[in-house]
This record gives sequence, C-alpha cells and structure tokens, in this order.
Amino acid sequence: MKSRAAMFMGPGTPLQLGELDLPSPRREEVLIRVKGAGVCRTDLRIFKGLEARPNIKLPMALGHENAGVVEEVGDEVVGLKKGDRVVVYATWGDGTCRYCREGKFSLCKNQEIPGQTTNGGYSEYLLVPSFKWLIKLETLDPVSASPLADAGTTSMGAVRKAASRFRPGSLVVVYGAGGVALYTIQILKALFSSIYVMAVSRSQARREAALRRGADVAVRPEELRSTVNSLSKGGIDVAFDVVGDEYSAQLLSSSLSSAGLLILVGLEGRTMVLPVFDTVVWEHQVIGSNYGTLNDLSDVVKLAEKGKLSINVRTYSLDEANDALVTLESGEVADTRLVITP
Repeated sequence: MKSRAAMFMGPGTPLQLGELDLPSPRREEVLIRVKGAGVCRTDLRIFKGLEARPNIKLPMALGHENAGVVEEVGDEVVGLKKGDRVVVYATWGDGTCRYCREGKFSLCKNQEIPGQTTNGGYSEYLLVPSFKWLIKLETLDPVSASPLADAGTTSMGAVRKAASRFRPGSLVVVYGAGGVALYTIQILKALFSSIYVMAVSRSQARREAALRRGADVAVRPEELRSTVNSLSKGGIDVAFDVVGDEYSAQLLSSSLSSAGLLILVGLEGRTMVLPVFDTVVWEHQVIGSNYGTLNDLSDVVKLAEKGKLSINVRTYSLDEANDALVTLESGEVADTRLVITP
C-alpha cells in the first residue's frame, strides 16, 4: 500500500512530502488509517538535531502521538476489527527483557518508537507491529485522543510515581504549563482532589490555562519561593519539573520539604545542579520519569472519556506539517496541542 507522508530527511531540513510502501498486516500486525498525529517537542528536537537517535533510519515519517481507525488486521489479531477507533501506545518493547516482562516498555533498550526509530504518524497509514500496542476508543474521536498517546501517558506515568506521597493538603508544584503540564494538573485533580496544586510558568497565557485546567494557583518562577513560604511551612511535597532545564531543577529543589520529591519530566536542559547539603541532610529524592505504561494510556483514555481530561486541539494537514513545527517552536500556543490530520 502507498501511504502519503511528510518525511524527515535530516536535521534542519524541511519535511518533504513523499510516499511510503507499507505491506499488508500479517499475524499480530494492524494497519491503521491515521486520523491524528500529535506534534510534540520531541518531534521538534529530532527535527533540529537536538535529540540524537542512534538507530534512526532516514528518510522517516515523524509522529509518535498517533490515533486512528483500524484499516486491516493480521490473522492473529484479537479484539479488533476494521473500523475500530484506536490510540497507539508509543514504545514498542522487544518483549524479552525484564522491563518488558514488568510492563515497563519505555525502559527496554531494544524498543522501537514510531516517528523516532521507525515510521510514525505523519503519514496516511501506520503499520503497528502488534494489536497489543493499541487501546480502543469508545467515545473519543482519534484527533483529540492522539495527544494522549504521549503527553497524557507521560503525565499519568509521572503522577503514578508520586501517588504514595499525596495526603490531604499536600503542596504539589507543576513547573511549566505546556501540554504535559496541563494534563498533569488535570490528572492530579481528578485522582487526588484534596491536594493543593501550584502551576509555574513565565507566560501569563499559560498560567491562565493552568488555572482553567484546575490549578489552585499559578505564579511566575520568581514568585515560587515566596508563594511556597506563604502556603506551607514545610515546603513542596512533590514537584513535577515539566521543563527540565538547569534553572527549573535548581529552583524547585531549593523549596522542597524534608523528604520532598522532585520528578524530572521535561528535557529542555542538558545538566542540572543540586545543593549537596540540602539534598543529603533533608533527604530529598530526585527521579526521572520517562513515558508511562499501557495501563497509564488506558487510564488517561478513560479519564478523557469521562470528561475529566481534555485540551484544545489545532489541526494541520500533511502539507502544513512544517508550519506546525514552526508554530510549536514559537511557543505562541497555550492550552492547545497541535495535531497533524493526514
């Protein structure tokens, strides 16, 4: 099958329209007609050559936030048929390592990722190697569901790592107010309604978006310490750094409570500096959080179908894929995910 696609040719080179040759699905494989492919900052970093993928094969269609409609299935596929709406889990583990056996596919060293190591959803069709990587949609349309494949799942994965820390009145900070941060805020409020959530962003529009999505307060970075001091004598119980640069990690760590937890989610920086004395003496914990599990994706889909998780969507055609990347880099959108609709 021929599939029209926006192809990544190499760092800094505009995406070029072309065609992929896709085989008919065999065994567990599923061919989906892509209806929505989210445009993520990871796409932008790959496009600019800032996130090297050693096993990347060029040219390649970007797009790891994918949802669509089942077009054709292999003869060993269970539970799916032509016409079913699905969202695609984005990390395809090899199934042989200890992490895959625990359902932690994002930690598999031999993982394949659509749009990063193999062709993704900036294409009319996507061949998924197993039906096991697909979550069926009941009421959600694939366009609005596509960002859940990464941004939503990443948010749920991060929140789950901190679940045992939350108690009534816990002070939780979400640094950043882009798509992942807004999903994180909504998930926190949906699952732990008694905690107090502070959003932090330089952008007024993004702070306002965070408040609309459930944050109790939204402040500028320079206001973080004074606001924390006014809200809690102990400091931040859990901080989600959805930016992940040198400044954000250092600022958050300086306001953690004793035994406070800093979860690094964003990837905008290269290094981080933490105070050794405070980290050791007050037993701060710092962990990384990369993506989430299949259950995390399934659960964010359920929350979205119940109306507890949403974000605005702006669509672009395949011909406009370069425009979408330019718009994302500009930072001009707030409370909105950009989605390619092949």
